[in-house]
Amino acid sequence: MTQLYDEIGIGYRDYRRPDSRIYTPILRFLGEARAIVDVGAGTGSSEPIGRSVVAVEPSLAMIRDRQTESAPVVQGTAADLPFRDGVFDAGVAILTVHHWPDQARGLTELARVAVNRIVILTSDLAP
Repeated sequence: MTQLYDEIGIGYRDYRRPDSRIYTPILRFLGEARAIVDVGAGTGSSEPIGRSVVAVEPSLAMIRDRQTESAPVVQGTAADLPFRDGVFDAGVAILTVHHWPDQARGLTELARVAVNRIVILTSDLAP
Protein backbone atom coordinates (compact mmCIF):
# COMPACT_ATOMS: atom_id res chain seq x y z
CA MET A 1 0.00 0.00 0.00
CA THR A 2 2.94 2.32 0.63
CA GLN A 3 3.83 2.17 -3.04
CA LEU A 4 0.24 2.98 -4.11
CA TYR A 5 0.06 6.08 -1.91
CA ASP A 6 3.56 7.15 -2.92
CA GLU A 7 2.05 7.42 -6.42
CA ILE A 8 -1.48 8.71 -5.76
CA GLY A 9 -0.85 10.54 -2.47
CA ILE A 10 0.69 13.64 -4.00
CA GLY A 11 -1.68 16.57 -3.39
CA TYR A 12 -3.94 14.38 -1.22
CA ARG A 13 -4.40 17.10 1.40
CA ASP A 14 -6.03 19.31 -1.25
CA TYR A 15 -9.10 17.08 -1.37
CA ARG A 16 -9.03 15.19 1.96
CA ARG A 17 -9.97 17.94 4.38
CA PRO A 18 -11.08 17.90 8.02
CA ASP A 19 -14.74 16.88 8.24
CA SER A 20 -16.73 17.60 11.39
CA ARG A 21 -18.94 14.55 10.72
CA ILE A 22 -15.82 12.47 11.29
CA TYR A 23 -13.86 14.69 13.64
CA THR A 24 -16.57 15.43 16.26
CA PRO A 25 -17.46 11.80 17.07
CA ILE A 26 -13.77 10.87 17.17
CA LEU A 27 -13.15 13.49 19.85
CA ARG A 28 -16.16 12.26 21.81
CA PHE A 29 -14.99 8.65 21.65
CA LEU A 30 -11.46 9.62 22.71
CA GLY A 31 -12.83 11.07 25.94
CA GLU A 32 -10.07 12.42 28.17
CA ALA A 33 -7.23 10.64 26.33
CA ARG A 34 -4.32 13.05 25.89
CA ALA A 35 -1.51 11.02 24.24
CA ILE A 36 -2.74 9.54 20.97
CA VAL A 37 -1.21 7.54 18.15
CA ASP A 38 -2.79 8.07 14.72
CA VAL A 39 -2.03 4.99 12.62
CA GLY A 40 -2.28 5.44 8.86
CA ALA A 41 -2.51 9.19 9.41
CA GLY A 42 -2.06 10.23 5.81
CA THR A 43 -1.78 14.00 5.52
CA GLY A 44 -3.31 14.51 8.97
CA SER A 45 -6.83 15.67 8.09
CA SER A 46 -8.44 13.71 10.95
CA GLU A 47 -5.87 14.27 13.70
CA PRO A 48 -7.31 15.34 17.05
CA ILE A 49 -6.38 18.97 17.75
CA GLY A 50 -5.44 19.97 21.28
CA ARG A 51 -4.04 16.54 22.12
CA SER A 52 -0.54 15.13 22.01
CA VAL A 53 -0.63 13.16 18.76
CA VAL A 54 2.06 11.11 17.04
CA ALA A 55 1.21 10.10 13.50
CA VAL A 56 2.32 6.90 11.79
CA GLU A 57 2.24 6.83 7.99
CA PRO A 58 3.96 4.41 5.59
CA SER A 59 3.86 6.62 2.49
CA LEU A 60 6.68 9.12 2.07
CA ALA A 61 4.54 11.11 -0.40
CA MET A 62 1.79 11.47 2.20
CA ILE A 63 4.34 12.46 4.86
CA ARG A 64 5.79 15.13 2.57
CA ASP A 65 2.28 16.49 1.93
CA ARG A 66 1.48 17.04 5.63
CA GLN A 67 0.91 20.59 6.88
CA THR A 68 3.73 22.01 8.97
CA GLU A 69 1.31 22.34 11.92
CA SER A 70 0.33 18.67 11.73
CA ALA A 71 1.39 16.24 14.44
CA PRO A 72 4.91 14.82 14.35
CA VAL A 73 5.03 11.83 12.03
CA VAL A 74 6.98 8.59 11.98
CA GLN A 75 7.27 6.57 8.79
CA GLY A 76 6.02 3.11 9.66
CA THR A 77 3.26 0.57 9.29
CA ALA A 78 0.41 -0.62 11.49
CA ALA A 79 1.89 -4.12 11.58
CA ASP A 80 5.11 -2.94 13.24
CA LEU A 81 4.53 0.17 15.36
CA PRO A 82 7.86 1.58 16.61
CA PHE A 83 6.71 2.34 20.16
CA ARG A 84 6.94 0.80 23.63
CA ASP A 85 3.96 -1.06 25.08
CA GLY A 86 1.27 1.19 26.53
CA VAL A 87 2.93 4.49 25.67
CA PHE A 88 -0.32 6.11 24.39
CA ASP A 89 -3.65 6.69 26.14
CA ALA A 90 -5.49 6.00 22.90
CA GLY A 91 -5.08 5.10 19.28
CA VAL A 92 -7.00 6.07 16.17
CA ALA A 93 -7.16 4.49 12.74
CA ILE A 94 -9.34 6.60 10.45
CA LEU A 95 -10.22 5.28 6.98
CA THR A 96 -7.07 3.18 6.87
CA VAL A 97 -7.67 -0.35 8.20
CA HIS A 98 -9.00 -1.56 4.84
CA HIS A 99 -5.54 -0.77 3.38
CA TRP A 100 -3.57 -2.82 5.90
CA PRO A 101 -2.15 -6.04 4.40
CA ASP A 102 -2.33 -7.76 7.82
CA GLN A 103 -5.30 -6.26 9.65
CA ALA A 104 -5.08 -8.64 12.61
CA ARG A 105 -1.43 -7.80 13.19
CA GLY A 106 -2.11 -4.05 12.85
CA LEU A 107 -4.97 -4.18 15.36
CA THR A 108 -2.83 -6.21 17.76
CA GLU A 109 -0.07 -3.60 17.49
CA LEU A 110 -2.52 -0.77 18.04
CA ALA A 111 -3.85 -2.48 21.18
CA ARG A 112 -0.28 -3.02 22.38
CA VAL A 113 0.68 0.67 22.28
CA ALA A 114 -2.68 2.28 23.21
CA VAL A 115 -3.78 1.38 26.73
CA ASN A 116 -7.24 2.89 27.22
CA ARG A 117 -9.12 3.44 23.97
CA ILE A 118 -8.98 2.65 20.31
CA VAL A 119 -11.16 4.47 17.82
CA ILE A 120 -11.49 2.97 14.36
CA LEU A 121 -13.47 4.37 11.46
CA THR A 122 -13.54 2.25 8.35
CA SER A 123 -15.74 1.61 5.37
CA ASP A 124 -16.74 -1.36 3.30
CA LEU A 125 -17.34 -0.49 -0.31
CA ALA A 126 -18.30 -4.03 -1.27
CA PRO A 127 -21.73 -4.26 -2.97
